[in-house]
Amino acid sequence: MSSLLAPWTRPRDPSEKPLLAVGTMNFGKRTPEDESIRLVHHALDRGLTLFDTANAYVDGNAERILGKALAGRRDQALVATKVGFGRTAGKPEGLSRARVLAAIDESLGRLGMEFVDVYYLHVPDPATPIEETLDAVQTLLASGKIRAWAVSNYASWQVLEMFHLAAQHGMPRPVMSQVLYNVLIRQLDLEYFRFTKKYGLHSTVYNPLAGGLLSGKHAPSAEPTKGSRFEKNPLYQRRYWTDRFFELASAYREVAESHGMTLVELAYAYVAGTPGVDSILVGPGSIAHLDAAIDACAKELPAEARQRVNELYRDFQGTDASYAR
Repeated sequence: MSSLLAPWTRPRDPSEKPLLAVGTMNFGKRTPEDESIRLVHHALDRGLTLFDTANAYVDGNAERILGKALAGRRDQALVATKVGFGRTAGKPEGLSRARVLAAIDESLGRLGMEFVDVYYLHVPDPATPIEETLDAVQTLLASGKIRAWAVSNYASWQVLEMFHLAAQHGMPRPVMSQVLYNVLIRQLDLEYFRFTKKYGLHSTVYNPLAGGLLSGKHAPSAEPTKGSRFEKNPLYQRRYWTDRFFELASAYREVAESHGMTLVELAYAYVAGTPGVDSILVGPGSIAHLDAAIDACAKELPAEARQRVNELYRDFQGTDASYAR
């Protein structure tokens, strides 16, 4: 295992700040190609090493742009891509053995690389037995086309099942789990973080700004800002574009301002200070966004602010009752 990858395969020490990964979902869409390439170079110059992409991002164009950006600097970077969320012949691609084996070759071709450091199962595929998918992963590990594998959007019980199956088949277990977490959606607090702590699994969280809702640039009475993730994106609109979330975001803004922070800084600092968050996937649309994310994640959130955020969230939920104790 490379020295660059090692910190991403274990939970962080409580004395450390979370690692930051650079997401590429915007490359070639919200962020023009030239700016995307400059963003990658700037991230490397600021010490960030892991770049997260997927075959489904901008129909594969994000992979192509990332590969172009890393030409000549591949040894300075870790590349993670994903399979399972795209579409083939108009249907969800899924995670069959045949599809997983074909998809990696397609991704490597677009990236212009011989291997990726981490290969994610992007979303669960209920139509394919997980044993079949893991058989394909084991084949890719043996081939050298992937150095490690990981999971995204899987529940705790699904990950634990894969741990057991990996042990039975003598293959490495997933090194990372990528999941959604921010100050608006905190389902991981129920039991997921306790699971990852017990089993020593590295957690990367995505959507720290709730797809941009916590940027403070949107209003419920207006159409989504042109060029934002919400524009013509039903998935993100269903996830975040609600009156109640706008109200909660407004309350968080008041907390931030009372402590001399912006809403963006509070959102990042809260997540960065949450035990169980080992790394944060940031999805900058520009170099300025990237710098803001790096700087905000380095800030300490005052204890009073964290407590107030927790109180507001509890009021929003209406109860602190949970099946998981």
